[in-house]
Amino acid sequence: MASGPFSKQAIYRSVLLNNNYSDTAIGGALTTSPASGSPPSQYQQTLPGDRILLSPSDAYAQCNNNVGNLYTGSYRYVASLNTSTSPPQRGHGAFWVDVTGANNYQNDALYQVQSDEAANFGVVQFAGVFINNMTKGNYWWIQEAGKASCAFRATLSGTGAVGCGVYLAAAGNNANNSDVGAFDVLVGANSAAIFQANSTTAYNTIDQMLNRYVGPALVAPSNNNISIVDIVMNRLLFRQ
Repeated sequence: MASGPFSKQAIYRSVLLNNNYSDTAIGGALTTSPASGSPPSQYQQTLPGDRILLSPSDAYAQCNNNVGNLYTGSYRYVASLNTSTSPPQRGHGAFWVDVTGANNYQNDALYQVQSDEAANFGVVQFAGVFINNMTKGNYWWIQEAGKASCAFRATLSGTGAVGCGVYLAAAGNNANNSDVGAFDVLVGANSAAIFQANSTTAYNTIDQMLNRYVGPALVAPSNNNISIVDIVMNRLLFRQ
């Protein structure tokens, strides 16, 4: 169980946060194993749902510059779904695994994300951005708000510029599509959505934009590239 809005104590980590690494057990496996069996979880300090806020200096100290920079923002320790068809990749979106039924509250407490754009929900359950390439089924950190590195789709819908709005691309569930979990810009795009009598097209488009908006671009986005986006704080309020 998460201990509140933010981590209760200093986090445990065995490597820098954005190494291409992830924990095989909650909080990391013990470095020495018992006489038999595989090393159990530490079950100390870092638990799924825990958050940390990193200042610019904290983020610099926690990041592997050979993988990419980390910046100030809110980060969350999550579980990843081992049956996702797409791979969790740096800069791509992580989406909450939808759970329903009598044990909904228990399943929510798993803080489980997937790299797939979930059936029926698409990208509306955006949880944050993967900060490294992680192994499906493992546990690790994602960034849920702040200055973040986001991967943009192969061909932008609009024209990338500093300060333009950034949206989830909503590429669908095809795991072979590299745009799954990617981001997009709409400024300058050619849209057929217009306000006219007896038409719902424009309202549907506005609804989608509100659900998919993540924040302004701090570096001009370009095709199939990673750019810096300031993910707005209201994106971190789900399942706290």
